[in-house]
Amino acid sequence: MSEKVNKIVTERMIKLLEEGVVPWQRPWSGGRPQNFITKRPYRGINALITSPIVSGFECQDWLTAKQLNNLGFKLKPEQKYTPIVFWGQGEKKVDGESKKFGFTRFYKIFNKSQIENYETTWPPEEPAEWESWEDKAQDIMDGYETKGGALTEYGKGRAYYCPTTDKMGMPSPGTFFNRPEFWCTQFHEMIHSTGHKKRLNRNLENVFGDHSYSEEELVAEMGSCFLMADLGIIDRTIVNSAGYIQSWLKKLKDNRKFLMQAAQRAEKACDYIKGISYEQA
Repeated sequence: MSEKVNKIVTERMIKLLEEGVVPWQRPWSGGRPQNFITKRPYRGINALITSPIVSGFECQDWLTAKQLNNLGFKLKPEQKYTPIVFWGQGEKKVDGESKKFGFTRFYKIFNKSQIENYETTWPPEEPAEWESWEDKAQDIMDGYETKGGALTEYGKGRAYYCPTTDKMGMPSPGTFFNRPEFWCTQFHEMIHSTGHKKRLNRNLENVFGDHSYSEEELVAEMGSCFLMADLGIIDRTIVNSAGYIQSWLKKLKDNRKFLMQAAQRAEKACDYIKGISYEQA
């Protein structure tokens, strides 16, 4: 991963945490940020970068500089770009054999609201009504279990995932303050369960015990928030205590790759749960 990209993205997240905002807890509402032309939603760290809470733009549509030029759009005066990360794969000859290698670069994109005459060209629309989000949440869980995902045992004293038994434990649904809190917790443990060696094979050491502020915990936090936000649900309890924020700040400052890697793995876990590939996303 390019150190320049890491520096740009991580410093943005650190600044938000220092202001008391946890960027992955309310990533977006009413649909993911997307490329205005291709309609392809941004994923992983790019979904966070382009989210309203990080970018400052409520409009979910974005364009590259090339797309702006091709369409003949002009930006309002003194507009700054937003950097997003592109992951690619290439080939090179090593000892006469073709070897694949990964690479990253960052692209400059602009929000649609930065275009001149945005307000008159695209008048505000009435927000679309969400269908029953809880039915969709249940469908996601049922689909995951049908495809061999971990099962949940209810009536437990706390929420957890146990890799040894490949089972999730959850308190009874009625003990949660509200339905969003229940589903946020359920999704959190489901994300953990995707790390089992027979699924995505992440490091789940101590996941059943004290794993606070580990990368796996951030993967589960982000993944749960991504799934909830995709359902249009953002009215969950936001954890932003001073101790919580300081702990994540220390992690990000100590390891610049920590956030980027966690976001990638969280998105991959969400894809696994929903049974989709990157090409379908």
